[in-house]
Amino acid sequence: MSLKEMPIEINTFTLFQQGNEQAFRRVFEKYQPQIFSRALYFSGQLEEAEEITQEAFVQLHRYREKINTPESIYPFLYRVAKRMAISGFRRKVLRDQYELDQHADWEEAGQALAQQLDYRELQQELEKIIGELPEQQQRIYRLNKLEDHSYQDIAEQVGLSKNTVRNHLALASKFVRLRLDKIFLFFL
Repeated sequence: MSLKEMPIEINTFTLFQQGNEQAFRRVFEKYQPQIFSRALYFSGQLEEAEEITQEAFVQLHRYREKINTPESIYPFLYRVAKRMAISGFRRKVLRDQYELDQHADWEEAGQALAQQLDYRELQQELEKIIGELPEQQQRIYRLNKLEDHSYQDIAEQVGLSKNTVRNHLALASKFVRLRLDKIFLFFL
């Protein structure tokens, strides 16, 4: 039996099951390098492997009383790490596919719009829409969206709370977005 396959001592295991911090630390020190190595192999990314390893040990601690033998610790950690890596991979694939789809949709819409409206006309339409907003919302919208000021900067400039600025900006953004959507739909 290799050193890697040797389980922890029965005394340490019993203390570990009872929630002893020192025993858990020993279990962690024994299995962490192996689980991290497997997680890195599964995920291919250092940061993700660290997260997977950490979560595997969190799960081990949570279910420590259900682990029956010292020999069961490594297989438990391995299964958790593998399952998490597979889930992470699935999420990444779905996220990448969604981003590609979104990019393609926006690119198509943008090309169609560019054929019928040039940038200047669109800018004029945007200015017209912003001009329809209440004065306070106009100012807040321009400061945030056109001049890239933070909520805090705007709050200090206009003498309102940060939350009030956020609310005004949300209302203004929704109004502008709805109006622009109508223009885009007209040209598609």
